[in-house]
Amino acid sequence: MYGHPQAPKSPQSPASGGLIALRVLFAALPLLSCGFLAWAPLLRLAIVTRRTLDWVLFGLAFLAGGALFAYAAATGEEEGSTLEAFVGIGTITVLAAGSVTYYLVAEIRHFERRRVALEQAPPPYRPLGHGYGADGAAVTVPSPLGPPNPYTSTPPPEPPVKPPVAPRIEQVRAELDELSDLLRKNAPEGEDRR
Repeated sequence: MYGHPQAPKSPQSPASGGLIALRVLFAALPLLSCGFLAWAPLLRLAIVTRRTLDWVLFGLAFLAGGALFAYAAATGEEEGSTLEAFVGIGTITVLAAGSVTYYLVAEIRHFERRRVALEQAPPPYRPLGHGYGADGAAVTVPSPLGPPNPYTSTPPPEPPVKPPVAPRIEQVRAELDELSDLLRKNAPEGEDRR
């Protein structure tokens, strides 16, 4: 309220430490779980962005991870062919790398768009109030009531008016003039009193 107005602070800076830690955590989940948790970063992305495409990709990654887990559980003891191993490892790699890459690119773009939108937004209005400026003078903050009404006109400024002279002051002036005349008449002739 007092002093110079400050710029509003953004709700969360795109490069804050907490956001970077979340990105690292969600990027590491698919890699550390051999692709079985590839849906986790896509779930976070879908919650943050609330876009239909992100929800669809989350669902597909969840189904693919579930299918890989079910296949590995069903054929755990059996010796598979080399082709099955290449297809399985390739699918896990594509699923993990694809989900991490898409997650990081989409989330960084989302927060960058949000930051730009906050910077381009008009500054918030300050409520009508009174305060004191840096020099101690009273400052009134204008109200954000919108544009002035074009159908109403402001009256022209009135010329400054001399305050009316009170009758008591006129009476005192008249008495002082009489007293000064009386003193001049009673003064000796050689002295000049002013």
